[in-house]
Formats: sequence, C-alpha cells, structure tokens
Amino acid sequence: MRECRFIRPPAVLWSAVFPLLVVARGSSSTLLVPENVGTCLYLQSVGLFQILKDAGVRVDDRGIGSRPDLQLIVPLTRFSTEHDVERLANEAHSALQQAGMGSANLYPVVSEVFAELALNAVQHAESSVGAFGLIQFYESQAGRRFICAVADGGIGIRRSLERNPALVDKVAYDWDAVELSLEEGISGTGARTRGIGLFGVAEDMRKPGRQLIIHSGIGMLQINDTVQGDPQRTTLFPGTLVAATIAT
Repeated sequence: MRECRFIRPPAVLWSAVFPLLVVARGSSSTLLVPENVGTCLYLQSVGLFQILKDAGVRVDDRGIGSRPDLQLIVPLTRFSTEHDVERLANEAHSALQQAGMGSANLYPVVSEVFAELALNAVQHAESSVGAFGLIQFYESQAGRRFICAVADGGIGIRRSLERNPALVDKVAYDWDAVELSLEEGISGTGARTRGIGLFGVAEDMRKPGRQLIIHSGIGMLQINDTVQGDPQRTTLFPGTLVAATIAT
C-alpha cells in the first residue's frame, strides 16, 4: 500500500480481509501503510490498523495518529452474528440522525441496505475471520452519497449456492454464481422463504443515483440505475465483497 494516495471503503475491507486470512492460516503478515499522510490518517481513523493489530498482524503505522472523521457513519467493524448486525444497523441509523448528513428520508434506506448485506455475510459466508462492514458519507464535486460496504473471507457465493443441488449445474464459475445470486428466491439452502435479501437490495440499487458492486472469488457484477453489467472474471477476492452506493 506504500504508493496508495486514495482509498475507498471497499478497498479498506480488502485491506482487512487479506492479512487476517493470512494470520488465521498460521502465517505472519505485515501491513506497509501508505506514504501519503492523508491516506494513512484515514485508514487509522476508520479503524483498520487497530483491527489488524488486535488479530496479530504487524502494522508499520509510522507513528501516525488518528483524527475524527466527520463523514464516517460506522467505522470498520467486525461482526459475526445476526444480533451484531441488528445492533450495527441501529447504531448507523442513530449516527445518521445525529450527524444530519444527506437527506433524512434516506437514513432508513442506508441502515436497511447495510443490514441486508451484513446478514448475507453472517448467514452464508462461513468465514474463519468473521465479516466486516463500514458506512461512509462522501461530499465532493461528484455529488453527495453514502457507501455501505461489507466483506468476509468466507466460502464465496459459488460454493454457497452449490449446496443447493438444484443449482449445482448453474454455477460452474464464480461470475455465473454472482449473477444468479441476484435472482429472487435463489439460495444455497433451497428454502422458498430465502433468497430475498440480496435480490431486494439489487432491485433497490436500480433507482436513480445508486450502484451495487458484488465481487466474489474471481467473479464480479455491477448494477446501477441504467444497466446491469455483464458478469465478468476479475482479480481474486477470497469470500465476498459487496458495496452499495446511494446518492443523496
């Protein structure tokens, strides 16, 4: 990360999951923080360095301190149960109300989208390092928007769906599985009442000014208010990373 000059929430989660998986598998891991002071301050303030240190990852933080990030709604947080998800969603809604960021009518949307993404990670990831999430507000020349990002180091969407015998032949590749996971009623459990959460989030992200990116294994798919892109092969991410952008 030495040359990194700017980092978005999904990349923060990437930077958490990889070294934690290395440590969980019995190897040593060191994070070389960015030389850019502003980027380094952001990573410190969002909570990345402390999470890694607590897990046994060596962080070459160059003595960089932290500072309050007024646009951070939920800092980088580890969760592993449905109770954790409910608590974080409630904290997010309260933080949004207190900060008064963006449009108030979007506060429940942001907290509910985050909760759905986080529940999927808890219920299906089977991750040895847990799941991680954060919510960030951005205000720039490109506009004002919320970003909800969730990631895990688990089994990934394809392996999860393969547990349903009816889907095995439909998910030969990670990119096939990512696309199929967005259809209503699709779940590795085979239960008719499951497979609604991610489908609902995807439908919600088709509204103006919204975007959804799903990256699982070597498969990725992007949805926005005008088009659903074709699933594609991409760089490996162990587990699943999902980022939802909501314009305000």
